[in-house]
Amino acid sequence: MNPGLAERIRERLPEDVEVVAPEEGTDDELAGLAGDVEVIVATRLSPGVARAAPRLRLLQKTGAGVDDMPFEALREETWVANTSGSDPVPLAEGAVALVLALAKKVVPRHRGFLEGRGVGRGVLLRGRKAGVVGYGSIGREVGRLLACMGVGVLAVKRSVEPGLAEKMGVEYLGTPEDLTHVISESDFVVVTAPLTPETRGMIGEAELRAMKPTAYLVNVARAAIIEEEPLYRALSEGWIAGAALDVWWTPHFWDPLWNPEGVPPSRYPFWELPNVVCTPHSIVSTDGRSDAGLNLMVENILRVKRGEPPINQVDKRLRY
Repeated sequence: MNPGLAERIRERLPEDVEVVAPEEGTDDELAGLAGDVEVIVATRLSPGVARAAPRLRLLQKTGAGVDDMPFEALREETWVANTSGSDPVPLAEGAVALVLALAKKVVPRHRGFLEGRGVGRGVLLRGRKAGVVGYGSIGREVGRLLACMGVGVLAVKRSVEPGLAEKMGVEYLGTPEDLTHVISESDFVVVTAPLTPETRGMIGEAELRAMKPTAYLVNVARAAIIEEEPLYRALSEGWIAGAALDVWWTPHFWDPLWNPEGVPPSRYPFWELPNVVCTPHSIVSTDGRSDAGLNLMVENILRVKRGEPPINQVDKRLRY
């Protein structure tokens, strides 16, 4: 937990709740602070720090994805919670921005302008179809925004509640078994699913070859949902028209604490391909800061103080 977040949490808690924040964020420093804590608020956490917290009752993730939480090091009685669903709008807007960037060839047009050359035509969105892989709160907001532009929405969800497709106005809503059907019908595939043991690598060579050669792929979820090497071949060999990537296969590649060797974001140079838009896992960042996630985290700290279970609990078996 960075000092800024710690201060914002401290302001919302009663005085009898002590909030401590690391200065450097190294594992040694965190392990030294963890001995007496009952709640850890973290973007990511190593197994060693989790094991150094024998009194830990709640591991509170600052965002939605919990694939970088040390489940194997947690005691059975320790809760894990996230802020999933608290504010889906910023990431959904970012995903749609990437769809538009691909459809309208924003990056190639910029490069062409600088180099004095023309670029081919873009894609008219109205009347096209988008497949949303992961139809949770973010996926639904992506679908809603695209539908406003006349795009038909198909979606994949781990489990489908009766009547949800009709309620949300989507053309088709299926389970992971229907993934190939959804992506083969889509002109844009937008990945917003969480990374779990079940979703890791769920889009591989077979799924990429099932996409239309004119289709585009947008991933704002987790890189490992898509197999790295087949995706690079799909983009460099023209199986699909292009992709926008805001997530990468080297976790926290920008952070010297977690990537001291400076390992590149991918083993393959996606950023050199003319049909790929690359952003550094920051498309969610906006100036319209919402306190929804912060308020959820504060509520969970108070719940643990009262001996109550937190909201937004993560299933430690499903990791979702």
